[in-house]
Amino acid sequence: MDTGTVSVASRSIWTIVGDVFLAPVKAFDAYKLKPTIVVPLILTIVLAALSGGLPYKQGAEAQIEMLSTSTTLPPPVLEQMRQSAENPSPISSTLGGGIGLVIISLLGALLAWFIGSFILGKKAKYSHVWGVEMLAGLIGLVGAVLRSLLVVAKDDLFVSIGPAALMPGKDFTSILYSIFYFADVFAIWSMIVAGVGYAAIFGFSRGKGIAVSLTVWLVSIIIFVSMQLIGLSIAGVKVTFI
Repeated sequence: MDTGTVSVASRSIWTIVGDVFLAPVKAFDAYKLKPTIVVPLILTIVLAALSGGLPYKQGAEAQIEMLSTSTTLPPPVLEQMRQSAENPSPISSTLGGGIGLVIISLLGALLAWFIGSFILGKKAKYSHVWGVEMLAGLIGLVGAVLRSLLVVAKDDLFVSIGPAALMPGKDFTSILYSIFYFADVFAIWSMIVAGVGYAAIFGFSRGKGIAVSLTVWLVSIIIFVSMQLIGLSIAGVKVTFI
């Protein structure tokens, strides 16, 4: 009897979640044998809701400050947007954070599944790839919750636990700052762990797994930052590279 296989197969999803942080190879070897999306989905929603809901006040204040520099919005429209930002809803921020992260994980998993299945020629169920995306994403979400707690404690949305901390005084009107803001230590850690998971699910090398994860991560950042900056530009807020 292969006691190693038995041991891996008998691991619960909660043990796997813990191992994602401490022993990702062991975690995804076990997950491949007993894939499930229920617990990862619940944890993703809860942590995303917390990270989005905790700093709702600071987020609204930052939005008002950025909109105040608009040069194209008509005064009545700008005033209406300011009033909306001055009365933020913690419920909408919480729900938006949870739903938004689920959608992002679905799209990220779709890209990873496409690359693994059609470009690298290895087959895996999309739901299993999505499970890997969510499990690895828990690391980034824990980092996001910790950052949100710091935001609330310092009453400043632009607190960073990554390279964005090297750009004090900057906000999301800076392209470089926006990129650095989302490329913190937890995000990079999460990306590497996702690569380990993709390698396990698809059955290719960890190098290829991390390459797939890096591609998904970079595309996600580019899309997110681009949408954010396009929105600011449409609102007449000046956007700079640095």
